[in-house]
Amino acid sequence: MKVLRTGLMMLCSIAVLHTAKAQEVNDTAKLFAEMKTLQGVYQQKALSFDIRYTYASELHPEQVLDSLSGHADIAGSSYYYQMANTEMTANDKYVVTLFKEDKIMYLSKPVALNAADPLEQMRASIRTAGVTRCSVTEKGAVKSISVGFKEGGPYKELQMNFDKSSGYLISMRYVLKTTMLMETTGGANAEVPEGYGEYAIVQSYYEHYKQLSGKEKAFDSAQFFYKEGDEFKPTAAYSEYKVFVGSPDLQ
Repeated sequence: MKVLRTGLMMLCSIAVLHTAKAQEVNDTAKLFAEMKTLQGVYQQKALSFDIRYTYASELHPEQVLDSLSGHADIAGSSYYYQMANTEMTANDKYVVTLFKEDKIMYLSKPVALNAADPLEQMRASIRTAGVTRCSVTEKGAVKSISVGFKEGGPYKELQMNFDKSSGYLISMRYVLKTTMLMETTGGANAEVPEGYGEYAIVQSYYEHYKQLSGKEKAFDSAQFFYKEGDEFKPTAAYSEYKVFVGSPDLQ
């Protein structure tokens, strides 16, 4: 079973623990305000960074059962996101998703949620999961946001760590139901294989940040397809791909 689903997602030394300061945030409005400030870093700069995910069962958190690595480029509402055999390129008009293993090109309209922005993804999850507790903590060079969710829900807890100087997201650790990561027809009602446990621990790491320079062409959908009449056709570079249109009124 492939546990990590492709769509999805630093400790300070003991010496600085005594200087840590924490602020309890008891409502989601304050939490979102804090995240919005941090998210501004990704909206104001064109950034490139690598992503790494690891998966473990809550029963044995020390044992990594699966991992994925990828990359993201973000420039305003345009982005490029690569994870395993899937690539997604978006601009203000199109979202082009390549399923490289199956040679499928899926075309759709852009949506409000930026798939390459980890903070925007988490804001959407937090809004629907039901927050019961949250806090903002600073330890040395790292600012952390910790969130707890309603008992029995899809999410149990989440922690996000940021570099205070740059504002960049360093890592995330979230505990969620294992069924949310299973690629099975049973979905949320699927049976969890023995040994996996009800909850999974997914950790994501964001590394090698760079500011994008002269990469506007990377978001140009013309490199993937062209339109002939009412039909979308792959360019020569992607001639092996079959094109599927996900938005009926795509122009």
